[in-house]
Amino acid sequence: MLLSLELLIVGRQHEMVEALAQQLAEQPMLTLTPYVAASDSLPDEALQPMPDAVLFCVDPDWRQGVWDLIESIPTPRPPLFIVTQANDMELLRTAMRVGVRDVFQLPIHVEETAATVSRIVREDRSRRGANGSRLISFMNTKGGSGASLIAANVALAMTLRNKGNPRLLLVDFDFQFGGLPTYLNQVAHDGLIRALEFVDSLDEVALRAYVQRHPSGLHLLAAAMDEIIIPEDVSAARVEAMLEALDGIYNNVLVDLPHRIDASIAAILERSDVVALVTQQTIAHLHELKRLVFLLNKRLNIDSERLLVVVNRFDRRAELTLNDFREVFPAIAIQTLPNDYIRASESINLGVPICETAAQSPLGKGLLGLASVITSASLASREAPEPQQKKKRGLFGLGKRTEAS
Repeated sequence: MLLSLELLIVGRQHEMVEALAQQLAEQPMLTLTPYVAASDSLPDEALQPMPDAVLFCVDPDWRQGVWDLIESIPTPRPPLFIVTQANDMELLRTAMRVGVRDVFQLPIHVEETAATVSRIVREDRSRRGANGSRLISFMNTKGGSGASLIAANVALAMTLRNKGNPRLLLVDFDFQFGGLPTYLNQVAHDGLIRALEFVDSLDEVALRAYVQRHPSGLHLLAAAMDEIIIPEDVSAARVEAMLEALDGIYNNVLVDLPHRIDASIAAILERSDVVALVTQQTIAHLHELKRLVFLLNKRLNIDSERLLVVVNRFDRRAELTLNDFREVFPAIAIQTLPNDYIRASESINLGVPICETAAQSPLGKGLLGLASVITSASLASREAPEPQQKKKRGLFGLGKRTEAS
């Protein structure tokens, strides 16, 4: 059975790319995106959202550049395929060495090619234990750090970037005090509770009754404000079963987590592709962040490459600097969001996300940039730059700073 696939077709010759796209367009269940590469790297927008597979149209003049382009794609990469005009053993050996899954020779057999791509994508999804969805979690390091506001805006920014594609779900996992719907001018329903209650029969059709729909196309899953749910009553097995069901429906699932770690939340964190830890510029926040990172690394075996520290309400004049965070967490990517308390408060009170009404403000641009970083498969390469600052005293042995030139 063929899967519903989103394929990116990349080449240097416009005619070759379009010809392949027209041939594959005859096949149902395929969404095709042709892209003519002007350089030996792909821009972020070409990989957002990440396609299910990438087909490279290799002409005789693009024999070296294609390997450089493949190496530039962040890992984990989707299945890669080569389409070429010649039966070349050297090309085949190089393709196998860089991780290409199969090589097709022109003219292709359309049905056979589509079936092969579908089979390999299915095997890749099965090997990863998911159906290709990216799970992105947000958690405060201390209460009130701003994770919910950030999660709502990042979800909206990703939805708007994909032109209202509803294959993105935002989940408010705080059963008792979750207020995420108010950030989007929504009234919370009991969708999350019902989805967990009937998780054994949860599929795309059933899910329609549980999710709330934002005008942007974003889907929201939350718990009703008048429900009283004890966290211990929500089993990790039900949470894992719900995540399995969602994997086959959405490209991206964003979860706003409460500030605690229990069996259910550990199940979400362990499966997350990105864990965004929201903090602020105080010693107390830094100590809590350090403890949380230790628990994630050592107790839940979540490596630092999957972590992203978000320093919210960042002020370059503060005593605690970005370099202090980098010295404590050298292996973790760090992003900052500027301090704009008035605009953030207005956004929450009105239920209108900043990315929708003030996208060009410093905070709006910061949130849009954060959405781009989170969408990228590689976090470490997208760290925030260090603002220039004057020499300051060291704080509790956090490191010395030299005067900016």
